[in-house]
Amino acid sequence: MGIEEDAYRYAVKNAFLHEGKADVGAVVGKIIALHREEKGFDIKKAMPAIQEAVKKVNALGMQEITEEYNRFEKQGYELKPKPKREGLPAIDFAEKGEKVVTRYAPNPSGPMHFGHARQAILNHDLARKYNGKFILRFEDTDPKTKVPLLDAEKMFIEDLAWLGITADETYSDSDRFQIYYEHMRKAIELGKAYVCTCDNEQWKKKKAKGIACKCREQDKKKNAELFEKMLRHGLKEGQAVLRIKTDIKHPDPSVRDWWAAKIVDKPNHPKLKDTFVFPSYNFAAAIDDHLMGITLIIRGQEHSQNSTKQKFLYDYFGWKYPEAIHTGRVKSGIGVLSKSKINLLMKKPGFMGFDDPRLGTISSLRRRGFAPETIREIMVEIGLKTSDTNIQLEKIVDVNRKIIEPLSERAMFIAQPLQLDVSYAPNGMGKLVVDKKQFDKLKVGDVVRLRELFNVRIAKKDPLQVFSEFIGEAKINKQIVNWLQHGADIEIVMSDTSKVLGIADEKIEGKRPGNRVYLEGFGFCIVDEKKPGKTVLWFSHK
Repeated sequence: MGIEEDAYRYAVKNAFLHEGKADVGAVVGKIIALHREEKGFDIKKAMPAIQEAVKKVNALGMQEITEEYNRFEKQGYELKPKPKREGLPAIDFAEKGEKVVTRYAPNPSGPMHFGHARQAILNHDLARKYNGKFILRFEDTDPKTKVPLLDAEKMFIEDLAWLGITADETYSDSDRFQIYYEHMRKAIELGKAYVCTCDNEQWKKKKAKGIACKCREQDKKKNAELFEKMLRHGLKEGQAVLRIKTDIKHPDPSVRDWWAAKIVDKPNHPKLKDTFVFPSYNFAAAIDDHLMGITLIIRGQEHSQNSTKQKFLYDYFGWKYPEAIHTGRVKSGIGVLSKSKINLLMKKPGFMGFDDPRLGTISSLRRRGFAPETIREIMVEIGLKTSDTNIQLEKIVDVNRKIIEPLSERAMFIAQPLQLDVSYAPNGMGKLVVDKKQFDKLKVGDVVRLRELFNVRIAKKDPLQVFSEFIGEAKINKQIVNWLQHGADIEIVMSDTSKVLGIADEKIEGKRPGNRVYLEGFGFCIVDEKKPGKTVLWFSHK
């Protein structure tokens, strides 16, 4: 049923239960519960239909309301939201057999993080679902504010491979500048682009008022000459900008004659040292998407206005614009995702790199022991929702625990070693190591059970040693404590970079980097490295 039908049904029910008067708020709650998972659902847009339904029902007499209620009651009034979608969302044009070519186009100015994984996974997996093509494209055209990291492409490819993502084709925008220049020349020849030499602040003021500058009416020859002068670096930074003609009175001021290329006198770019004219994101992305045959674009809501800008260019060149879906942001408590906050951490002592456990980067999650299947499951479940999604850390941990538990070997762990002497212990178990923290609150005379071993009664306590006596092997309802007869030294790196030292079951010495363990009473960990006389693990979660 649609929103109008559901609003009427539940207005009838609410009126029947409340002496003939339906309440708008009550109906709103039902509509949200039934339709919130639907693509494009907006309760504000649904309000007129809800209000009309309530008005209609409140105009009925009690007898008519009762008759309507009985009619709907026979059909069943239970709330039946749409069942949770399983797997990837369907793409309408692809279902009709049209070709699917997607792209993941990161700006390599920072490491890949948890939020980025959504676009990568959905673009890749939808291309595979429909036997299409997946393209990886590095949009590294900004030499000032989003300067590409050295070796960023290598890091991204490694992170993507860990997530199970491989590209059919890989490109870097920094290798394609001549292609962009040719299309800039073509736009100038078509009379759809011009070189603006106005003062930038003055131009902004005119744009805000919807007034064209004098440069907009320059002839094609003049624009072509100025553009070639830009390329020769005969014009300097701030003296000229190439703009695309759009609608100078467009309702969105950012769309008005957007810039296609700027001059940068001293570019800070690892690959482009002698290049001075840099394309805008919107120009490069528009050209690339067409030339690479992209038919489906999945990107964040922050890019929605870019579609409007780019469509002007597509119309000028006579191209068909791809299907574009703009998704909300993914927020989570899994670690620091913000580039600015990562930069602040980088300046502090003890920063461990882009895999620092405080970060939500893919390399950090990998090193901390999160499984790629965990990230995949969460991102596919979110799908193409246009609203922002806040994924609680508990949700991520629950999914990850389900995946890694069968892969994790259990081992005893003692954080604060304390010797336990057991009088009359069987099988040579008279000297054990226990955790001091577990014994701090115990008193002389208390009885405890050593995990899966036997029971003891405390006879005497010293700061570094506890004396006890064996009292039987039968399971009893008493506190269970961990113990070790022989142990191996371990170091655990926690999520805040602090370190926990202790000893674990000596079988830990046989573990290799990447092996998972569950330390009893502590949590899941992954072996990170082997040091002389010590195994270093990273803490995953409880």
